[in-house]
Amino acid sequence: MVARRAGEKITVMTMYDGASGLEQQVDPDRPSLSRIYDHLLGGGHNFAADRAVADAITAVVPHYEVFVRANRAFVHRAVLHMLTAGIEQFLDLGAGLGGVRHVHELAQAERPQARVVYVDRDPVAVARLSLIAPQAYPGIGVLEADLRHVDEVLDHVVTAQILDLTRPVGVVAGSVLPCLPDAEEVAATLAGYHERLAPGSLLAASHTDATLLGHELAAAVEARLARAGITLVHRNRQQFAALLGPWQPHPDGVVPTGLWRPDGLAPPLPESLWGNAVLAGHGHEPAGPA
Repeated sequence: MVARRAGEKITVMTMYDGASGLEQQVDPDRPSLSRIYDHLLGGGHNFAADRAVADAITAVVPHYEVFVRANRAFVHRAVLHMLTAGIEQFLDLGAGLGGVRHVHELAQAERPQARVVYVDRDPVAVARLSLIAPQAYPGIGVLEADLRHVDEVLDHVVTAQILDLTRPVGVVAGSVLPCLPDAEEVAATLAGYHERLAPGSLLAASHTDATLLGHELAAAVEARLARAGITLVHRNRQQFAALLGPWQPHPDGVVPTGLWRPDGLAPPLPESLWGNAVLAGHGHEPAGPA
């Protein structure tokens, strides 16, 4: 990151695909969950304030980074599964800093024609994605927006340039729903995407669960994040499932994150079972790749 004087804000330049640059002020003393997760995943796009919060969490829950890594692994498995279902365009909500491999890297390695739109509110995440995606890969868009503003996201010029909303879309919501405390608002948001997207679209989502982690530990994690001005809520399996509304869970339903494994690989480490995950459909799945 950039060296600075105490109290100094950092300006980052975000570049959108097909749009002009937009300057954003970043306060490095204000932690961000996406940058905290970036540090836990071994990334370098974080500040001292982010690392301090990450250290406070791992002091309470050792190996919390395994849980974070498991959520990214679920996203990877879900994206690959969506590709086998014939989906070649993706909307990554609350994309963050991506972890080891971004959605477009996974998708385009299998289908070079795959297209991805990333959505996030963190200007550092937006700047990072904007720098790496459009330069190296065609068909990638990045926009800074609140995922709860469904029409703003789907009607944005970037989305219009990249995605064909008359065709199925793979929606990715990996670990972002816990950042939204109002359950009714989350349910309405997911229902809004369901209403706007084409039949055959798929939703891959994961969520923290206090029942699996342990209520005392979950409360401690929430408290440490709250002190940093970050909201995170845990929801149990039933509460998570209730958010899905018209999205239809696949036969496995809502399961511990590491157990959603269509590839049939060996069971994961126990720490990866601290949350739940689901793949849900919109009406019917596409028949498969042409």
